[in-house]
Amino acid sequence: MMAGFSEKSHRQWNARWINRIGREIAEVSHPGSRSNLSRILPMAAGAAIVLVVALIVLLWIVVAILSGFKAPDPQAVSRLLTAAISMTALIGASLGAVYAFRKQLLAEREEVRAEQQVYSERFVKAAELLAHERPSARLAGLHSLTSLADDWPQGRQSCALAIASYLRLPPPDDVGEREVRRTAWRSVRDRLKDPSAPNSWHREELDFSGGTYQFVDLDDVMLVDTRILFRDCTFQGGEFSLRNVSLIDGQLDFTGSSFDKMKVYMVGMKLDGDSEVYLDETRIAGSDFYPVAVKFASRTSLLVRNAEIHDSNFKFDADDLVSYVFQAKESVIAGEIDFSRSMLQNVSIPMHAYTLVAGRLVFAEVVTDNVQIYAPGKMRDHVYVNLDVKAMGPTVIRVGPGEISGGNLRIRPGKGAPAVLDVDFINYRILGGEVMVQAIQNVWKSFRFDHVGDISGTLNFNLPFPEGVEVDIDVEPDDIKNVRQRRLLRQARLDAEQSDGGDSAPL
Repeated sequence: MMAGFSEKSHRQWNARWINRIGREIAEVSHPGSRSNLSRILPMAAGAAIVLVVALIVLLWIVVAILSGFKAPDPQAVSRLLTAAISMTALIGASLGAVYAFRKQLLAEREEVRAEQQVYSERFVKAAELLAHERPSARLAGLHSLTSLADDWPQGRQSCALAIASYLRLPPPDDVGEREVRRTAWRSVRDRLKDPSAPNSWHREELDFSGGTYQFVDLDDVMLVDTRILFRDCTFQGGEFSLRNVSLIDGQLDFTGSSFDKMKVYMVGMKLDGDSEVYLDETRIAGSDFYPVAVKFASRTSLLVRNAEIHDSNFKFDADDLVSYVFQAKESVIAGEIDFSRSMLQNVSIPMHAYTLVAGRLVFAEVVTDNVQIYAPGKMRDHVYVNLDVKAMGPTVIRVGPGEISGGNLRIRPGKGAPAVLDVDFINYRILGGEVMVQAIQNVWKSFRFDHVGDISGTLNFNLPFPEGVEVDIDVEPDDIKNVRQRRLLRQARLDAEQSDGGDSAPL
């Protein structure tokens, strides 16, 4: 018998799912509307009879008044009876139509109830198979459950929840069970590829939180206004595949999860609309993430805040040279990547192949120890790059070869360990924007600034560096100071002009 699937757990699974189905049957098959019709129909018939009698009496009184309370004209009496009979026939026909409609409605409801009963019985049988001790039986139950989800739109959510509940269980070390789980993930993936497909799961709640996973395959899915939760999960010793995933107003939420010896493939992902990938408060050890050739649109984000990451890598750049060369056109950050307040130890984050287009790259208050960060090669439009790390051990920041043409790139390290921070600008072009460097902290070990061409932007270097720091700047210190002074003077003039304009404004 497979470990983790005891007889007791089988009974618990069966009881839980059968109870859920019982509630669904009760909701779908509740006959309240039938009893309402049974009460309304007799009342309507009684009201119709009373109305006919009242009309006959009323007509008789009208005829009596018009004849001066004399013996009525036989022709008038005949017309009165004809009108009453016609009215009675009309009301009778109406009652017959109501009865026929009621009969048809009850028959349709009975047919729907019978159909739901069949679906419910299929669900129970599939759930029982999914809880079976033999992998072959569980595989049959899984196929039955996914087929039922395709046939039963009203119960699709229940089928998705049942599969998610199954996948949340710790995966046993069993070849047959691994095949069952691969099939389960393939079933989920296939129903998330086309939002317009009749069997799509894009409108269902997909919550895999709290589970333990080894292999997850969601390649090529398209999440349109869809949220998939993997909060507080454990991913261990396997692979999570998200190749070519498209998010359009979608979310992937891994908040609070742990990754141990995992490979997470995010190659070719596309994020558009208001899409987010959350890795906040995660614990990542001995794992590699591969967000290679990912397109982040302007309102999208990858958030890795307050995380603990050690002996791991976020490889935005491809490992092999050929892939690295060809990934450039697909590697765009117009949104936000944020590692704020995370703790990084023995971590490498290469992203030189990327172009930052009016996007944000934030490492604010990140504690680093034996960390290498390679900034995007090209930074265009109004970018914001915050590399204000707190270096507690050897930390290397590489900028370039490349260029910045607008926005703000700043390196203002916080207090940390002495002489551990190396920053290197290699063949860098300043075509616009501002580069800010805070040089007064004792964390500096070396600083190199090697620029190409004329400097069209602003170099705001707060010099001097502490004694003992290796400094190689191919711009004269006086020139850097003058550039900074001109900036301050321009700002002072603008402030003065605004102040004068304010004083002259009419009260």
